[in-house]
Amino acid sequence: MVPLELSRKLVWLDASTPKRGVLVATLARLLRIEGFETLITARSYDYTLRVLEMMGERYVVAGVHGGRSLRGKLLADIGRMVDLEIVVEEYEPRVLISYPSPPAVRVAFGHGIPYIALGDTPHGIAMNRLSYPLATVAIFSEFIADEMEKFILKGYTVMETFRGVDELLWVKEFKPNIENVESLGLKPYSYIVFRPEEFKAHYYKNLESSVILKLASEIAKLGYTPVIIPRYKEHYEEASRIEGALIPDKPFSGLDLEYYSLAVVTGGISMAREAALLGTPGISMFDRIIGVDLALAKIGFPIYYLESYEEALKMIKDIVRDPDKYKVNTRSMLEKLESPWPIILKWVRRLTTT
Repeated sequence: MVPLELSRKLVWLDASTPKRGVLVATLARLLRIEGFETLITARSYDYTLRVLEMMGERYVVAGVHGGRSLRGKLLADIGRMVDLEIVVEEYEPRVLISYPSPPAVRVAFGHGIPYIALGDTPHGIAMNRLSYPLATVAIFSEFIADEMEKFILKGYTVMETFRGVDELLWVKEFKPNIENVESLGLKPYSYIVFRPEEFKAHYYKNLESSVILKLASEIAKLGYTPVIIPRYKEHYEEASRIEGALIPDKPFSGLDLEYYSLAVVTGGISMAREAALLGTPGISMFDRIIGVDLALAKIGFPIYYLESYEEALKMIKDIVRDPDKYKVNTRSMLEKLESPWPIILKWVRRLTTT
């Protein structure tokens, strides 16, 4: 059992995806600067654990991905709840900070632990419905507040907003280090990063083949290196057949990889948004436009949503021909956006002193 004096300031952070791994590692560092102790729990999935290790964070592994089926997801969540309950019973955290994570949120509720909710995926209907109604406070970008409000249980959850995106927590202070790219055997601006489509989450359509990997194959033929970040073993197997492709097999700095890339092409959202904040063209082939990205594009960040393979290939070829046309110096724009950190810190202090 952790001593009571530690528990009084122990903040629990839960991560179930690589992006959330970056988020909780960043928050853990900031919280420790403010005098709090931190506990990170992480699902063994994709690059999540690798991200935490690269960022020097200790963590407790709890749960696995449930696969495509609803029953598989249900059983995985039940198993993860059991794992998390044991951890919470031992460490006695005072508050939970997490993106929507039904197992973590339910365990926190069962132990009377207040939940500070973050999130930027209004399309994640199931996880949002199963998480946000139990939040003490929900902190959202004002760019999507209208879309997220429907998940909030009024009278029980306080909703706070900020003018920015969550990624500012780690992008705003980023300083590029070319050695992190060269250590992977890459030359700056000689490659394009590809992240295949999600196809096992409940809010994605099943795909017969990856358009993103098809694009990567075409770029390899042009003499540029496609750097492929797989999500699942199916992606890894397909990517391994692309001649000249690089699939990182050791921890890497995602921000450096994105910063020195000609472009980032993803079937999801997060990496395209992150790249655009850094000034690198971020191309998303997700099947819907998210409000935060629309707002960023209007401000001038180089983020693009493309629907077809042909459209994406045409744009990538144009970027290769004239990269300066698409690269943007975003420093002044970043300074005008807000990070959620001040609001998060305010609520952590409030909830750990009551």
